[in-house]
Amino acid sequence: MSANKETEFYDVAIIGAGPAGCTCALALKDAGLKVLLIDKAMFPRDKVCGDAIPGRAIKTLKSMSPEYGAAFANFPHQYKTLQTKIFFNKQELCFTWVQEAYTCTRFEFDNFLFNMVKQNTNTTILTDTQIEGIEQGTNAISFTANNKSRSYCTKILVGADGAHSIVAKQLSTNIIDRKHYGASVRAYYENVAGMNANTTEVYYDKDFLPSYLWVFPLPGNKANVGFGMVSAEIVKRKINLKKTFSHLLKNTPELSLKFKDAIQIGSTEGFGLPFGSNFGKISGNRILLTGDAASLIDPINGDGIGNAMASGKLAALQIVKCFNENNFSDMHLKNYDKAVLDAIGKELKAHYRIQRILTRIPNLLSFLFWISKFKPIKKWIQKMI
Repeated sequence: MSANKETEFYDVAIIGAGPAGCTCALALKDAGLKVLLIDKAMFPRDKVCGDAIPGRAIKTLKSMSPEYGAAFANFPHQYKTLQTKIFFNKQELCFTWVQEAYTCTRFEFDNFLFNMVKQNTNTTILTDTQIEGIEQGTNAISFTANNKSRSYCTKILVGADGAHSIVAKQLSTNIIDRKHYGASVRAYYENVAGMNANTTEVYYDKDFLPSYLWVFPLPGNKANVGFGMVSAEIVKRKINLKKTFSHLLKNTPELSLKFKDAIQIGSTEGFGLPFGSNFGKISGNRILLTGDAASLIDPINGDGIGNAMASGKLAALQIVKCFNENNFSDMHLKNYDKAVLDAIGKELKAHYRIQRILTRIPNLLSFLFWISKFKPIKKWIQKMI
């Protein structure tokens, strides 16, 4: 793509304005760089998800500015999570959380972060903008948008555009490995019995380990309810996720009582989960991948938001180093890969090993419930969920 008078030039272009992209833009606030943030949707917009905002997400938010953390603590569309109850085979475990965590719909949470970028940075923001035609040059990356009606050039490109990332395709053409990928379905319900605003609930079933069904409370007498499995198991066992989800709600004793008078709002939606258990290349050719585009979802608890935001901040730190040292080489960008591996990747690989053990030895979960009466073991289990 040849540059012309209509081409817009930026130091940094971030594709995707979800948690990873917005965090990257917020972290670049004082870098003195010309930053572009692009999303294909109009905000506010929905994102199919479990709607749990974990401790790592809040920790990242506060690390950029205590004011950001305070703003979300006072945000009216969330519930603070104080504990999680886990149910399995007529047994119950309750974990009290130390780190600050919340439940909040992605419609509200993503719009909160999006507005934080608008209010606190000089980032140029474009929505309803679909990018295409990415071309990598020696000194810059060029791309077009909206049927080539607009043209852009940037010194570094951040892929924060989700599980089906257009940017990620510039680094890899790998076929999805179903052992390191998951699928989930979720629906919203009203009037779920026995819900506590500050308590999330997780239900395991012996026939579907280590998968679980979740019930997360939301403001307005609502709940996000969903179920997910590893894609390899779905294919191997020919599982219909929506039918299995419905079956569990109707036939799990604790759940059948909770949902006896519940009303589903809208349809049951599905979404993919690119696990970070097969940690691979997430930088190169003036590109950094973040969040789901970098496949950073936890294979045990399904958390993607916390890891997305952590990677967005790490990407911003690497970008600042690139400009300070005027070094955009692949070798220099590998420092970002290492930083993400150290902060997130090693944990994800460990969680994958636990996931595989629970898949092969389902009775191990009963044993873990039993030994969790010992506080050190209970603390260890808490780190996994």
